[in-house]
Amino acid sequence: MSEATDNQTDAATPESGMESGTYEIIRNRLVSAGNELRSRLGQLNEARREVFGSIETELLSTERITTAHNCIARDMVAVGDRFLFGYNIHFGLKSETELSDVFAVYSHADQNLHAEELDLIADPEFGTDFRDLFRYYKNAVFAKFAVRGPNLFMVFRIGRSVGEIKVFKWIIQESESGVSLQYVDNRSDHEFRFPSQHEFQWTRTRRDDHHYGEHPHVSIKDRVFVETVGGDLTVKIENNTETGEGIYAEPVDHPDQTLDDAEIEYALVGNIILMKVRPYQEKDDRFIVFNEKLQQAMRLDSIRDACILLPDDHGLIFPNGYYLQDGEYKTFDHNLSNMLYERTIAASNGEDYLYVFYNRDSGTYVLLQYNIIEQKVQTPLVCNGWTFFDAGELLCFKAQEDAQKHHAIQIWQTPYVDEGFIPETQSDSFLNKIGNKEIVRGMAECHEVLNLISKEDSYNNLYTDLVKQSSEIVDSYFWLSRDDTFNLAETLGMVNAAARAAVDEFEKVVRVRRNTAEQTAAAKSRTEDILRQIQHRRFEHIDDFVASLADLRSVRGDIISLQELRYVDASLVEELEGGVEEQTERLSRKCVEFLLQESSLQPYEQRVQDEQSRIDGLTKVTDAKTLEEEITGSATELEMLIEIVSNLRIDDATQRTTIIDNISGIFSTVNQARALLKKKIRELASVEGVAEFNSQMKLLNQSVVNYLDVCDEPSKCEDSLTKVMIQLEELEGRFAEFDEFILQLTEKREEVYNAFENRKLQLTEARNKRANALMNAAERVLKGIQSRVSNFETVNDINGYFASDLMIEKVRDIISQLQELEDSVKVDDVQSRLKTIREDAVRQLKDRQELYVDGENTIRLG
Repeated sequence: MSEATDNQTDAATPESGMESGTYEIIRNRLVSAGNELRSRLGQLNEARREVFGSIETELLSTERITTAHNCIARDMVAVGDRFLFGYNIHFGLKSETELSDVFAVYSHADQNLHAEELDLIADPEFGTDFRDLFRYYKNAVFAKFAVRGPNLFMVFRIGRSVGEIKVFKWIIQESESGVSLQYVDNRSDHEFRFPSQHEFQWTRTRRDDHHYGEHPHVSIKDRVFVETVGGDLTVKIENNTETGEGIYAEPVDHPDQTLDDAEIEYALVGNIILMKVRPYQEKDDRFIVFNEKLQQAMRLDSIRDACILLPDDHGLIFPNGYYLQDGEYKTFDHNLSNMLYERTIAASNGEDYLYVFYNRDSGTYVLLQYNIIEQKVQTPLVCNGWTFFDAGELLCFKAQEDAQKHHAIQIWQTPYVDEGFIPETQSDSFLNKIGNKEIVRGMAECHEVLNLISKEDSYNNLYTDLVKQSSEIVDSYFWLSRDDTFNLAETLGMVNAAARAAVDEFEKVVRVRRNTAEQTAAAKSRTEDILRQIQHRRFEHIDDFVASLADLRSVRGDIISLQELRYVDASLVEELEGGVEEQTERLSRKCVEFLLQESSLQPYEQRVQDEQSRIDGLTKVTDAKTLEEEITGSATELEMLIEIVSNLRIDDATQRTTIIDNISGIFSTVNQARALLKKKIRELASVEGVAEFNSQMKLLNQSVVNYLDVCDEPSKCEDSLTKVMIQLEELEGRFAEFDEFILQLTEKREEVYNAFENRKLQLTEARNKRANALMNAAERVLKGIQSRVSNFETVNDINGYFASDLMIEKVRDIISQLQELEDSVKVDDVQSRLKTIREDAVRQLKDRQELYVDGENTIRLG
């Protein structure tokens, strides 16, 4: 049998210890519910087998049959309780080929095989057609048997090509006496056809699917993107033409091709997207499988010849393996190619399916058995002929390369029994009322939930799918809540509750992981860039060593910081740190060897001497400041060099002393240059500072005069004083090195403060005088109003007077002017007195009207 390559992902291991959080607790709860569901499914499966019976696939025995001549066995087919055995012999000098030279008949009973006469196919018309075939086609050989419905086809190959065939057609007849064959004709070549080799439609991409940019690609329903430009075939999951990076890449033969040159077709099968890509001027198509849930792509050329859909949308099956919707796949190394799909056989138990693939050239069959509950394919059965009997017994053989008389026939027991085969069942069981196929279908969907639980949480929409699928299963099968089925609904409810809780928490985890991944990617990219630069540097100057060692130290700090992040890839961090540490050690040794050379520090010496020689020629402070920055930079590099040398592993103490002494000598020259430059800056500043200070003081004086002129309110005096004080602060900072200027600025501050205070006092006194004058005027007007309203005879006269009289408007104008002067006390006083006059006039008028009759001479009593 063949070896298998399995790709299965284990469940994500929750973090332990202090870092375990809410998400990890929910994840553990979900795993626990999954384990309980698995246990109950096992119990249900045992109960199901007891009720409906169970037929396992197992090897019963190996028998041998003997043919009349040495031959190479080709195929076999069951007819009732007998089977036809087809083979080819080397005829030699024999002039005519008989039926016995190609066919033999054997009976099968109780795992025993016995040779019989050829009366099963002893039809005169067939005999004539058979002899004519070998008479007219000298290269004719028997190829295979094929059963299509009630018909049996005997296929002969009559030329070099596998498509050059001659077919004899028989009808399989069942009667009370047994099963027999009735010959039809030899003109049925057109009826013998293999089914469609791909149970899906390939769709060719169109021009509308092309997205252009710096890195163009072809969109497949905006779910995945593929291109063959830039020297490789790349699969991307982001619609981003600014980058050529993707999740999968492999080189192409012609790197200069354009986006339009490749032929791209695709097929959508649930979560799986199949891509058939033929790059420019390449002979063969490349087949790529992309799983949208896992965001992963892989090369799978095995689907080239045949690819069939598994039942209930489980996934795909092909001649050497299978690929499921959840990303699980398995391939078998049986080293067979050009295999065609021939047929699918469904077992009556509803859980097993047999897929048959056939190679027309070698006559080899591959039988793949898929179980929808376990969702796995058993080890392939590779043979050259096979057939089933009614009780599910499978007979098969594997032909030898050399012709021989004795042929080994394996007899297997399988669940692929005939439709008329009735197993023993417990008719009074509740499971029997449900039905075996219904239970199998429900168990298969529960196993899909278990497969999802075992997935890593990087699986796209994992918890959403768990919530949806667990809910749909409970809604679809009424019997899940019964004790007879071990109450699977209860455990599915536990799964559903844990998955719902995980949805929100997982969003937080995703954000943390995304941040960790971004920081890790940035550190990795920087590390790779630094190591790449170091590899390409020639290190002919000490500056190269200083820059490289400083970069290595900095990036190592970044890498160590990654260890504090949650969900970080510890192995990647360890790998990055190890690479940086190794490069640092190697570069440190080279640096020591370089520093021991006499001319190693010559660039620093030359630079410091050049900077020192430029000091005497300075004429402006700005140029001096620029030179000061250059000298400071040189000093910083020397300090870094000393620090690096101090940390280098130098076994010889004399070497370390020599290096540090050489650096210290240069450092002393730097310090001398600093001292000379500071003295030069003071000299230049004293000359430039006096002129600048005088101009600034003139500007300040003009600003003070201008501010005093525009200040017409006390509040404006405060604002203007603040602005002037800020200017003084700036001048003090600019001329802090000149004591005589600081003294003048202090005196100017006092002068400015007194000037604005006097201006403020003047404005305040003028405002108060104005307010008093307005108040006196208001009092005079109010007295006149009071005298006038005392003579009115009706309330309407009073109201009309206060609404339109000029005296009232005058009072209100005075109130407005007082408000502008911000004298709220006088405003309130005038307003209240005006209101009081009106109210008193109305009250006195009402009193007079109630107390007197016909004027003021008659008083009303009673």
